[in-house]
Amino acid sequence: ENRDVRETQLIFKAPHPMNLVAPHLMVELRSAGFIEICGDLEQEHGDILETLDVYFADRFAAQRIDGHEDFCDRYYQAGEEVFKGASGSLESNFGLLCTNVCDQITQWEGWSLVACNASNYGAEGRHSEQQMIFRRDYHPLGDSKYLQVILNALGNIEVNGKHVKEIHSKLDGFLRHRWGCERAGQFSEGDGDQKTICRRYSWNVEDLNMLRATADVVTFFELQGWEIQVASQQQVLEDGTWCREQQLLFRPGRTEVGTIEPHVFVELYAGEGDPEFFNDEEHTQVLANQKLRIRGIGPGSDRGKKSPELVTAMEEFATFVTSYLGGEQAAGLSGEEEYNCNVFLCRGKFENNLAQWTMRLCDWMVDRLGWSFIVSSLCNMGEFGQNRLQQVIFRYDGDKRALPVSKSVNPAQESLDPSRFPDYWDFEEVLEQREVQRVKPCKMEEKEALQELVDHTFKRVLTRDRVPDDDAEDDEDMPFRIEVVQAFRSEHAWLNNQLCESMEAAEFADFEVKTSGIETLLSGRLAPGQHYMYHGTNPSSAMSILKTGFVLDHAGSATGTMFGAGIYMAECSSKSDEYGRDDGGNTYPSLHAMLVCKCFVGTPFVTDTSGDHVGDAKEGNFHCICGDRESKVGTYREFVFFDERQVYPEYAIIYRRQYDKTKVPPDMVSPTTGTTGRYWQMKLGKEWKNVPPEVNKVLLQAMKDEETEVTITFNDKDYIFNLVEKKGTNTRTGNKVPLRAPMVR
Repeated sequence: ENRDVRETQLIFKAPHPMNLVAPHLMVELRSAGFIEICGDLEQEHGDILETLDVYFADRFAAQRIDGHEDFCDRYYQAGEEVFKGASGSLESNFGLLCTNVCDQITQWEGWSLVACNASNYGAEGRHSEQQMIFRRDYHPLGDSKYLQVILNALGNIEVNGKHVKEIHSKLDGFLRHRWGCERAGQFSEGDGDQKTICRRYSWNVEDLNMLRATADVVTFFELQGWEIQVASQQQVLEDGTWCREQQLLFRPGRTEVGTIEPHVFVELYAGEGDPEFFNDEEHTQVLANQKLRIRGIGPGSDRGKKSPELVTAMEEFATFVTSYLGGEQAAGLSGEEEYNCNVFLCRGKFENNLAQWTMRLCDWMVDRLGWSFIVSSLCNMGEFGQNRLQQVIFRYDGDKRALPVSKSVNPAQESLDPSRFPDYWDFEEVLEQREVQRVKPCKMEEKEALQELVDHTFKRVLTRDRVPDDDAEDDEDMPFRIEVVQAFRSEHAWLNNQLCESMEAAEFADFEVKTSGIETLLSGRLAPGQHYMYHGTNPSSAMSILKTGFVLDHAGSATGTMFGAGIYMAECSSKSDEYGRDDGGNTYPSLHAMLVCKCFVGTPFVTDTSGDHVGDAKEGNFHCICGDRESKVGTYREFVFFDERQVYPEYAIIYRRQYDKTKVPPDMVSPTTGTTGRYWQMKLGKEWKNVPPEVNKVLLQAMKDEETEVTITFNDKDYIFNLVEKKGTNTRTGNKVPLRAPMVR
């Protein structure tokens, strides 16, 4: 009756290798004056807690309290007057302090905010509480600052964060001129670049459509080049009234281009029930007034247009609701679709099946349609939280990717010659042949050796196989370096034995390969005729291939077969990076994968022309094919293996692309050669330059939709691109620049 039952919703995604090693940290702030920290930190992250001791002592005048070690790693009491004002009051600085904590922790390399939830509690809801969960996932936005926006059903809006890229001024204009809000107060804390602003607004709105308000705010930030990171919603008590509140946190992206990525916002409302049955823990009731609502935004939605991705998503959502939930479309508000259904059940106050249908929806959007899951949040409304509403946000990040295929089963275990096992293997289960394979995170010295190897073989040479990267700087086609974030080593008895068997009685001459041009810890692990080579893929597929090896039957299914059917490997890490991908679905975004394989190269059949050369190579008793485009056009050499036994995938590297030249060794800073042919270009002076990646994405979509003209805003200026006349016009100055269409579409 006092709404004192606490509930936390946890959603886990499909397995990812980084989950084996990525540390998490939870910080819980309570405006009553207490701070709690829990983490799964390894020894290498041990100084984080000591750093937080210093930070909270300085920023919160906090003192550590002993005696709580059984359930948390740190417990602090903040100084007096650090937390100001009651929850929801104009004087409250709670949101400002939460944003400050986010900015502090994400200054540490690789850390980002992955989840948060808030509530208020105590007499008349005076106190606020916020849980923030951080993870070291090397998010592509790095240490970008957070901006928090809180929307309240009573018409109160709160904005907290640093004044990055004039965002407070721009948002102020949007809220006051587009929504008709009025300023209700402002204060700031901190000085210089640590100054954090809190602004309050009042909004004269009745029966707030939170779904629309959320979509409109995300649209505004998308047009500024910002991205939504996390969101949560909850019931809060303000001025004696329980109301729904939405919390959204954004960060600035890498571009100033005003484009809107396709998003869909879905609400599942489980409905209302009979109070008598809510007190009955034995009987199940079908709730009344069940609804599902969906609203989408995308390129041109601010001008009333609906992108093809949104049209497909809306159609598929309708199929999901009508076919699987037995729902019927109802009259919805402008810009959204609404459905009635009767699938949500409840037993007692708290047991229900809303989560089940939420996950079915997520599976449909992610697995069937290829959209990325961004965030989900639950709001319990009603007298004791019995009326449940679930909000889920998805984003479209491009077509579903074709991924390499691995075998579905391990080979039958057989007795193997133990003398063939490398002397650096560690797993007794494999060495004693009780298990076929085990995988372990690499030691630091192995990671350093792998980094040396990929650095030595990285060339800033472009080919048409390199696709545009959303994380790239506007003037860079490819990174300056790929940085090894984590690596895993596979000890696979059967695949190692296969490699040894493929070399038996083989005659070959020495053949020079770039990976063997540097001495590292790994160099002594190769037999004559063997070389380490690379294969770009995504993290989950990399771990699968470590387990089972490559499948020759599926060779080229993801990337083509320029020199004939086989397993394609590269001697340059920059070539394999062209095929590196993240796992998609917003799971560890921008962490790509590359396999480092021990390969028996022997004597290859060398050719500089495309075509099926497998027959000639086999007939000439060559061990593989070397497709040499380096000597002919200055790009790369690729190696094609038509005997899968010759390729032992030993390492999986999880890496990120580094586009900041100030963060790489000086000798790796060099201009690119070659071209991808995938960009629209504009002529600036006498030179042709690629348009920014976000502009290119819009122009490619316009070509796909057969549009002749498109207007794009970036750097606060409007440009009209005529795709037929191939001219770009600055609408303010009238200046025109010639355009050139991409060679590869």
